Amino acid sequence: MNQDDASNPPEDDEPRTVFTPPPSGNEPAPEDRTIVSPAISGDAERTAIAASAPASGASSGGSTPPTSMPFTNFAPREDGQGIQVGDCLNHIFRVDRFLARGGMGEVFEGCNINTDERVAIKVMLPALAADEKVIAMFRKEAKTMTRLHHEALVGYRVLAQEPQLGVLYIVTEFIDGVNLSDALGKIQPTEEELAGLLKRLASGLAVAHRLGAIHRDISPDNILLEGGDYHKAKVIDFGIAKDLDPSSKTIVGEGFAGKLNYVAPEQLGDFGREVGPWTDVYSLALVILAVITGKNVKMGGSLVDAVDKRRAGVDLSPVPEKLKPVLEAMLRPDPKQRLRSMDDVVAMLGGDGTTARPITSLDGAIASAPPKGGMSKGALIGSAAAAVAILGAGAWFAMNAGPSADEQVGIARTAIDQALPGVECSWLQAAEVKVGEPLSVRMTGVAGNPTGARNQIAQAVQAAGVTGANVNVEEVALIQPQGCSALQTFGKVRATGEQHLAVDQREFEMAKQPAGAQYAIASVAKVKFRPPSGKDLSLLGIEPNGELSELLPNRAALDQAVAAGIVTQLPSGEFELSIDMDHTGWSGLVLLTGDGPFDKAVTQPALSARGPDWQNQFVAAASEREWKSEMLWFKSVDKQPN
Repeated sequence: MNQDDASNPPEDDEPRTVFTPPPSGNEPAPEDRTIVSPAISGDAERTAIAASAPASGASSGGSTPPTSMPFTNFAPREDGQGIQVGDCLNHIFRVDRFLARGGMGEVFEGCNINTDERVAIKVMLPALAADEKVIAMFRKEAKTMTRLHHEALVGYRVLAQEPQLGVLYIVTEFIDGVNLSDALGKIQPTEEELAGLLKRLASGLAVAHRLGAIHRDISPDNILLEGGDYHKAKVIDFGIAKDLDPSSKTIVGEGFAGKLNYVAPEQLGDFGREVGPWTDVYSLALVILAVITGKNVKMGGSLVDAVDKRRAGVDLSPVPEKLKPVLEAMLRPDPKQRLRSMDDVVAMLGGDGTTARPITSLDGAIASAPPKGGMSKGALIGSAAAAVAILGAGAWFAMNAGPSADEQVGIARTAIDQALPGVECSWLQAAEVKVGEPLSVRMTGVAGNPTGARNQIAQAVQAAGVTGANVNVEEVALIQPQGCSALQTFGKVRATGEQHLAVDQREFEMAKQPAGAQYAIASVAKVKFRPPSGKDLSLLGIEPNGELSELLPNRAALDQAVAAGIVTQLPSGEFELSIDMDHTGWSGLVLLTGDGPFDKAVTQPALSARGPDWQNQFVAAASEREWKSEMLWFKSVDKQPN
């Protein structure tokens, strides 16, 4: 795949794939919508409560939020969709706007019709409702968070199941704001304000720790700034909170959790792997250091490199003198020598942080939210009691002896997700899982052995308890053996959740091109992408033989391509490029996002140089620079009469 100028035709007969400027009179773009951050569970929570611009009419159901507050006719839906804009869950939470969809659930903006409070509604996909681990995560997250209240923690309202629609959901407060990660380098707090930010976050986490939960993923991505104001910072995403009772096992168990740049040494295996409140203490100090320097800390690389950097100690030279002793005490590698609690951090900053209080009842959790509609506390408590009565009728987590059709879909999807990393030489997605006799699965992507991949996936689904599933791999392209190393290497940092690279269709027909075009006959693929805000990017072409070619080396090149008319920036914020292919068959694109530079020797070495050393080099660079990869494949077909 090559980026050629339209005035320079190829000098040989090799298949070529090129950019072409978009035609004049651009097609209408999708509706403009701003979403701060992708993915679920944790990232989708960020999207839900940090959505900074309204999306008029944008929803998963395609309808417009109602202006009144009607209750929904709760007839079971045949389309398999869990909820739609306009629904009113448990006759309390109206669904107003779709925000995001990821691998685990959907997130909506909503409203408590009794208090007029804006809320975020995180809904588990019905397809995953049969997965006990996923349910355990939702239950644990809500059980912990609905019991506490602090200005530095996003407020959780309730965990519930809608009895008619059968959806499981968590309701949190809705916050207009941005992630701290997006604000790094844009905010410049004074020394006193830095101390205030640290004290605010530490006192909030202290409340969570007193209730027996630690976060384990404190990073700029998991801190929201309400209205962009760091004085109103809030910690989000306790989905991986770990019970401090050593006899308990959580969804993440003793496994690694957290982002490599911000985790504590004990999370990497040092010091007996003992995780506790001191673990969040270490990570919070690195977050404050990132605020001071205006960029993410560089404490990653490979796992070995990350361990070595922590043992060597953190460079605190940029830290203001008054804060250095505090951060130094928070960042001692040995947890036994480190500040052991957030209360210790607050005390060292000169405050006791005791204004926060845990709330130990559902009534208290709901009543703690100030009503916007002037409803009295007594009325709020009455609403909570009504909610409990309705939820009781819904039987929160009751499971039937035999899985329903939707539960079979959930079981199958979970089994497929767990099996895919073990399918060698592949980049696959379950594009569709449909209820039927038998249940059908449609896979897309590429594989070195599509038939073997189909059998492996079918076996995984059957082992999970769904017998006779029909796994279709007709849309899976065959990749040649020399292309496997690229799939395996890019797959080490494969992005999850919302994807930033998309194509509206997977087949494009060859057709006669206008006079002056690059090729007389070619197919034209329209590809859209939306790189994450504040991140650099590299866009590569990939062919089934493993050949890689650089299309856009960085964001600066993207800006130049937009200025030259080669790439179009749509009103939605997405970028659209046209790719001409003079050959039939499959072609792919790889989108790398993160911190640059994306060195060619690391991202696209020659086929002869793609051994284990390259994979290690790529993974180390990707970890250091926080790279994520996405890939899509599309096909050129010739249906012209001979």
